[in-house]
Amino acid sequence: MATDKSSAPKRHGDSGVKRQTIDRKRQKNKRNDAKMETNSHPQTNGLGSSGGQTSVVSEQRRCAFCHSSKQTEGSGPFVAYAQGKEVTGNVDNFSNVIHVHLTCVSWTPKIHFKNGFIKNLESEIKRANDLKCSSCGKKGAGLGCYKVSCVKTYHVPCAYDIPGCRWDDDFLLLCPEHASCKFPSEEKAKSGKKDTEKGKTFSSYGKNLVLCGSGLSSDEKFDLVDFASSSGAIVSIFRDNVTHVIAATDSKGAGARTYKLLMAILHGKWILTMEWVKACMEARKLVNEEPYEVLLDNHGSYGGPKEGRLRVQNNAPKLFNNLNFYFIGDFLSTYKADLLNLVTTAGGTVIQTRDRLLLSSHEEDTKANVNEVTLVVYNADFSYNPGFEDETALKCRVLDEAEDLAQEVGCQVVPHIWILDSIACGLQPSIPRH
Repeated sequence: MATDKSSAPKRHGDSGVKRQTIDRKRQKNKRNDAKMETNSHPQTNGLGSSGGQTSVVSEQRRCAFCHSSKQTEGSGPFVAYAQGKEVTGNVDNFSNVIHVHLTCVSWTPKIHFKNGFIKNLESEIKRANDLKCSSCGKKGAGLGCYKVSCVKTYHVPCAYDIPGCRWDDDFLLLCPEHASCKFPSEEKAKSGKKDTEKGKTFSSYGKNLVLCGSGLSSDEKFDLVDFASSSGAIVSIFRDNVTHVIAATDSKGAGARTYKLLMAILHGKWILTMEWVKACMEARKLVNEEPYEVLLDNHGSYGGPKEGRLRVQNNAPKLFNNLNFYFIGDFLSTYKADLLNLVTTAGGTVIQTRDRLLLSSHEEDTKANVNEVTLVVYNADFSYNPGFEDETALKCRVLDEAEDLAQEVGCQVVPHIWILDSIACGLQPSIPRH
């Protein structure tokens, strides 16, 4: 029974120090959800199907943990560190660069971040390289089962592909053998509940359900796992086989716009409130989902989950069908990876290089591309300022560069938020004019 890996692949460790480590790492590695939220909009992450997942291979770099050059759903993108800090761009300018997958470094127990520096990276790489993965048998397995007596250790991407593993938001893992054990957050939630349900037994009415939580509190996670255990359902990370995403909502019934929720919209999954889970448990059977469908997000977009579900159900063209996207300017690398995943999942095409964009603009129209539209996408989050530029000057420069390029190639300009709004409402809003 695999539970929510909303941050995606960390393991237990020393209590006081580990608590600080978890908090630091959560702040950095919930970019998939929290960072998307900050930018009016997700990771580990999360996302896709086990096995057969698409991958990118780099011959120039290998992860110092799992030793793989592949970049997959379970590994996340590559990040590089030199002299204790993350480096981007041309890493040839730095010496002793260490390349690691984002999820591999995120879920390694004793790694944490302090004042912008990564701590214990080298020592954790050395420790991991003394351990063999319980799945593939190769060294570099830094992620162990939370059960103290268990000796199983894994490469994070290997564990990601094991359906029976359970993951916790505090970066903890339970192997399939110990999946029935409780995480600390679940034990805490359980201890605060009255044992009124003791002795009750449920049928297997949920045996065909694969559930995934999004933004749930500790109590809500416990209720979801309890419902799955009682009904025969499975709680999983987000994969193609997920049937229902159970989302936390605010007092207005709005769900947080997370990467996971946007991916669920594009895949046509049911996105429901916790009230549906409670109604099913009370009725001891599956109840109609529609009254519990989340229709509003916390940025005011309405109708995306239903539109996405009906689009998939009716086998309609994907949301970004016939749209090409070229991303210009600075983006946080992990955040940009999320945007690219969303675009391609929605049927859009990413133009990878400026040269290819210029070439495509001069190609003669054909029957195949006559209906295609190309968009230049800039980062509208001007708080992300790697050059420490004045925000007003940064905004003017970014817009000027995007508009100049768009004019040169004869296409249109949109902020990255346009992509998120389009998915969140299930429709393409009008393209803004600058």
